Amino acid sequence: MKIKYLITGALIISMLAISACGKKQEDAAGTVETAKEAVSEAVGTQEEILGDFTGEMDLTGSWQDEVSQRATMEIEKAETGTYHIMINWSSGAKEASTWEISGTYDETSGMLTYEDGEYYVHTWDDKDQETISGEEKTSGALLKEGEKLRWQDSKNSADAVFVKVSK
Repeated sequence: MKIKYLITGALIISMLAISACGKKQEDAAGTVETAKEAVSEAVGTQEEILGDFTGEMDLTGSWQDEVSQRATMEIEKAETGTYHIMINWSSGAKEASTWEISGTYDETSGMLTYEDGEYYVHTWDDKDQETISGEEKTSGALLKEGEKLRWQDSKNSADAVFVKVSK
């Protein structure tokens, strides 16, 4: 994408330089400098936007689903750099789903991917006896979006966006 902006900028500079040939050389140089500044600003803006999706991010702490507020995510980081993540999603008063995930955050992609997450469904009967079912493997990713995390998982039909609520 950066190359696209650089090529576009080079074309703009060339076009301005060609159109300025009939003007004084001083005016042409000023026009070219203005075009260079515009291209530099566009590239800088692109890098700022990409920064929302890549780069460092402290994932540790408590997170909450920003839309339904029925899902919570607890993230801890091991000394090895691996993140251990527990997601609890309440489906109602008597049912909840749990995901246990481990993975390493990649600053270049702004993503933490996993292939062997564990998924469980907890249900409680009228006597509050718990039953655990649906024990399955799951895969997905956590993607950085500014200071938020978008969660995609094979057992969850829709993405969820989480916001940090505490460290």
